[in-house]
Amino acid sequence: MTFASFLVAMLAGMGVGSGGLFIVYLTVLSGMPQLEAQGLNLHFFIFATAAALLLHARTHPLPFRRLAYVCGMGSIGCVLGAILAQNMHGGTLRTVFAIVLILTGLVTFFTKDKRKNENFEKTIYK
Repeated sequence: MTFASFLVAMLAGMGVGSGGLFIVYLTVLSGMPQLEAQGLNLHFFIFATAAALLLHARTHPLPFRRLAYVCGMGSIGCVLGAILAQNMHGGTLRTVFAIVLILTGLVTFFTKDKRKNENFEKTIYK
C-alpha cells in the first residue's frame, strides 16, 4: 500500500485525477470496502491539498475570502456526502462512484481543448 500511496501522490502532483485511481486500487486490488476506501482517500487528499496550498502560497497571494467560502461549502458537502454514503448500500455506492468517475472523465476529455486556449491563471485570481 505504501507504493500505491506514493504513486497516487506522484500522479496528484502531475494533475492526474488520482483519487479515483486510489479508490479503485483499494477496492479492487486490496479488497477494502468502498466506504472505507473513500474515507482513506479523503484523509490522504486533505494532507496532499494542504501541502499543495503551502507551496502555492509561497508564490501567489491567497484570496482568503474565497478560500474561506470554498472551505466552508466543502465542509458542508463532506458532511452531507458522508451521511449519504453511510446510509447507502455498498453496491449502490460503487455504482454511483463508477458513474461519477466516468462522467468526470468524459467532461475532462471533452473540455480539455477549451481550457488550453484560456489563460487559466487569470480566471483563478480575479
